[in-house]
Amino acid sequence: MTSHEALDRARPVEISALVSGHRDRQVRIERPGTTPVVVACSSRQQFEEVLRRERPDLDPDDAQQLHWVDHPGEWPGA
Repeated sequence: MTSHEALDRARPVEISALVSGHRDRQVRIERPGTTPVVVACSSRQQFEEVLRRERPDLDPDDAQQLHWVDHPGEWPGA
């Protein structure tokens, strides 16, 4: 495992690639003591609502907690 892979796995939120023609990005949220949740989000507002529900301790703007596969901050529904 490279140090880059280790860093990415350490982040509790992963936002999948932005794919042309898809309405959503898959968001995987690690939850302490239980299985991760994967949710489809089409907008920042929807992402923030899910994050507030699943991990209220995380800041949606904290780059140290989020791993964007590509196009950080962009949502298909925006």
